[in-house]
Amino acid sequence: MSDIQKYGELYTSDILIIGGGVGGLTAAIEIKEKDPGLNVLVIDKGTIGWSGQGTKAGNGIRALRKEPDALIKAMMYQVHAHTEYLNDQEFLMKYLEVQRDNVEIIQKYGVKTSVDADGNVTYFDMVPGMDCAGIEININASLRKYALKIGVRLLSRVNVFELLTSASGRVIGAIGFDMDEGKCKIFQAKEVGLATQGCHFKKIGLEFMGYGTGVGAAYRVGAVMANTEFSTQTDVVFKKTNTPIYGGFNLVYNQKGENVTRKYCGPNPIYEVSTELVMGMQKEIELGNGPLWCDLEHPDEIRAIFGGQGHTLIMRMLDDKMKWEEHVFKKTMRSFGDVGLTPEMTIKMVLQVEPIKVDTDYKTNVEGLWAIGKITGQGCGYFGWTRGDGLGNATTSAIMAAPSMVAYAQTHEMEELDPVQVAALKEKIYAPLHRNSEHKPKEIFDRIERYIFQTDKMIIKTDESIQRCLNEVEEMKKLIPQLTADDPHTLAKCLEAADTVLCLEMVFRAARERKESRGQMYPHYRVEYPNMDNEHGLYWLNLRQGADGEMEVYKEEIPLWKYPIRPQGYQIPEGHKEEFYVEGNPLAQPFIEAQKAMAAAMQQK
Repeated sequence: MSDIQKYGELYTSDILIIGGGVGGLTAAIEIKEKDPGLNVLVIDKGTIGWSGQGTKAGNGIRALRKEPDALIKAMMYQVHAHTEYLNDQEFLMKYLEVQRDNVEIIQKYGVKTSVDADGNVTYFDMVPGMDCAGIEININASLRKYALKIGVRLLSRVNVFELLTSASGRVIGAIGFDMDEGKCKIFQAKEVGLATQGCHFKKIGLEFMGYGTGVGAAYRVGAVMANTEFSTQTDVVFKKTNTPIYGGFNLVYNQKGENVTRKYCGPNPIYEVSTELVMGMQKEIELGNGPLWCDLEHPDEIRAIFGGQGHTLIMRMLDDKMKWEEHVFKKTMRSFGDVGLTPEMTIKMVLQVEPIKVDTDYKTNVEGLWAIGKITGQGCGYFGWTRGDGLGNATTSAIMAAPSMVAYAQTHEMEELDPVQVAALKEKIYAPLHRNSEHKPKEIFDRIERYIFQTDKMIIKTDESIQRCLNEVEEMKKLIPQLTADDPHTLAKCLEAADTVLCLEMVFRAARERKESRGQMYPHYRVEYPNMDNEHGLYWLNLRQGADGEMEVYKEEIPLWKYPIRPQGYQIPEGHKEEFYVEGNPLAQPFIEAQKAMAAAMQQK
């Protein structure tokens, strides 16, 4: 071990969790509760308890409604709602069952939620089969307190960029440096859980920015990525401030005074921000009917979208969360000015690359490696759509991952680190400090941020625009080895820039392969292929690093013959047989009845 320690300070643990946000802390607590004897270490580049997206999250946390038919209702909604028929429905079913109790579970760990006079959790309606509870803004601080109480080790201000592996490819540690002095930190463990968030591109507004360092580290040790073509989130925002217009999607008007939402989405739009609305807004601008604006003089119409006049959504939220949001919006107004009652509005695009493919235990295909929270779109029951449920995803995934992580640690021995591997990765990480160049990571980020405002790159993709983006990615990849740093902060930015470009490449390589249009909120739209194609498009797109170091993209057939919800006219492919609607499956008949009811409702409309 002395050979390892000459490269940096060594930390050992049974289980290493990288990322100290809601997902990472919940996983650590769940593991420690199940086996107090396990040595669990959580590390984070920020200060654990006061950093991470949980401190900036939305007002609520979702849970499956505690009703007999809630699972079926939620399943029917989620499979049809956003990326039609591409959910892993087996995964979704298990995910929802666990999510039913996630709020009560984190309450035991000291997290405050909305409650009634008797202390019972109060919920409000969210989507079919789902409820939502208000939650405290300092959720991370509450989880930190409980984690320390039960003996979880915490290490803040350490940034990890590479995973360490055994000769067999098993993940047995990680390497990075502390953010204050830049000293090398080496971690040895029986297994590793990644809870680092995905890669989130943003400009201004309320979104969290992530740099994909966990994604990059996992990719380089062989982890499979999935479905990155569905990474673009669309929203409707105030043009002046770039902040979301909550509920304002129903009140988009052009200069002729026409309601653009109703013009393109009908009188009763189903989705908050749909592909139809985004495309319609784009078309109105092209027709010369802009600028588009929002009618805030009629708030009753906004309230109606959220459930009518008597809806108590805001009242059920915790005061500290609402005060925080009020503070953020007031700060934004001081910087950009008041938007007024008839503000100009526009489309906003954010890339959220959450690609790591996992099974129902949140294990990756790489031995010894788990992925927790919004670093995995595959793992989220909503197929990458986590809007309004980032906290639910973080807690549910952690609860699902913990049992298998405990079992693995109990049955596996610690393996020795390879000094040659450690030395090579340390040299790679610190390389920007020793380069003779004038190029800084800001060049990469400035270049990438331009994507956020270019509709042809982000939403309305063509063969030509996709290829142009991939060409730009190749140019940025050539620049990465020239980036320089002179302090720990800039060094981290150099490495983050490399992984951000990697995530951008994943998006457009997958987008090139999917020759159809599909999805809401996180849409994939191809001008040359404008329609959803259930005959040829029912597959998952996976990515991995090939033996030559280049990115490979390959298709995986979706096993719909095992699933309850299928497109109209679906035929089981040759070589497979019916596995869901079979005698003895207690869930089969309820799904048959639910689909009949849904078909009847659609016919009435």
